[in-house]
Amino acid sequence: MRACLDCLPCLARNAIELARRSARGDVALEGRIAAEGMRILGRAAEDGYPLPPPCYARQLIDNALAMCGGAVPDPWAEEKKRSTELALKLMERMDEIPGWENNPEAARVPLPRTAPSRRRSGTLAASLSDFEKRLRLAIAGNILDFSIYADLDIAAAMETMKEAFTKPICGACVRDATEVSLPRNRAPLRGSGTLAASSADAQERVHSGDIVAELKRRMDEAKSILWIFDNCGEAVFDRLLMEPYREKITLAVRGKPAFNDLTRAELAESGYPEGFAAGGVVSNDDGVPGVVDATCGDAFRAAFSRADLIVAKGQANFETMSARTEKPIAFLFLAKCPVVCREVGAQPQTIQVVLHNFERIIEK
Repeated sequence: MRACLDCLPCLARNAIELARRSARGDVALEGRIAAEGMRILGRAAEDGYPLPPPCYARQLIDNALAMCGGAVPDPWAEEKKRSTELALKLMERMDEIPGWENNPEAARVPLPRTAPSRRRSGTLAASLSDFEKRLRLAIAGNILDFSIYADLDIAAAMETMKEAFTKPICGACVRDATEVSLPRNRAPLRGSGTLAASSADAQERVHSGDIVAELKRRMDEAKSILWIFDNCGEAVFDRLLMEPYREKITLAVRGKPAFNDLTRAELAESGYPEGFAAGGVVSNDDGVPGVVDATCGDAFRAAFSRADLIVAKGQANFETMSARTEKPIAFLFLAKCPVVCREVGAQPQTIQVVLHNFERIIEK
């Protein structure tokens, strides 16, 4: 998904926030970092936005870190810690969420502060209902994104988590840029995105339940799954969905600090000790808050190539991989960005499951 004019306000906000974090009170340096950030965005506009938005975000990050001389190696370290702590607190209150308290399968999965259970490792989720609850929780965790929401608190986050168990799951099964299947109950929005531009016939072929069942089937049947993380707090909730599939999962993180996104440094505190996933851990090396094949290292490319299925969390992974055609990719995210909402034909704050390069799901 290429950037566009509407991406500039968010990217400009990122540039300003980066200047503040990196300069650490040096007003003159703050101004220089912000000015160069605006020049980067100006050049992007002059060039016609040839890259996805996360690529420009990485340019802004690299600029700020270079201009501060490495004095602030990770401008988001505190936010990562806060979001992970918030997620862990939410996990302890999961029985307050209607629909979750009677979920015995998920209740047997230990909290991330405890050692992972080997007893359940490699087994498949017991039922479609259990799988859907874990899926909803993993996507709802996407709210814990301090690059978009800087003022999260426990009460607001808990309300969002509760809503995730009542909202419909919106999704699409995509074979290519012109063939899209959407849930029958979702009307398309006007927009230029490939998903929003799908035909009315395609939009009536799939129920939300079919999207969930198809994702579970593919995860059950896959021999190798590459799980690409998004942000730190969200990663705590991802574990519950991953737990039954650990023996065929490889974990993928960012190679450098990039907003609130997970790196190797935050894996253990998020509930992923060494050996959690049989496939180990790879990073995208370049630190783009997404996945760009041309700048990823050999280890990541090899893991991507080996996988039968890619599960990619968060909007940025969708933005950077929505044009890829060589692998089935399940994009799981909470629609927040207006540009992404337009691209997928979604209302803001809706749960999105986009099955990219999957076979068309035909209603029985």
